[in-house]
Amino acid sequence: MNKSQIFSKIESICTQIFGEETVIIEKTSASDIEKWDSMNHVTLIATIEKEFGITFDIMEIISMATIGDFVDVVDKKQT
Repeated sequence: MNKSQIFSKIESICTQIFGEETVIIEKTSASDIEKWDSMNHVTLIATIEKEFGITFDIMEIISMATIGDFVDVVDKKQT
């Protein structure tokens, strides 16, 4: 799966969690989305892990601040 496909899946997950009106780009972060609070952050991480069949370690979770960061880490874990 390439980064574009990964982004599309994560974008879909974000829409489910944060709502239909949410515009997602690679630079999108929690500060850009009102509904992206700590609980939804945990939901986002868990949903991405389940969707891609991966597990993030604590350092990866700490380092992911934008949607692009999530895409990069998922891409790295798939190779």
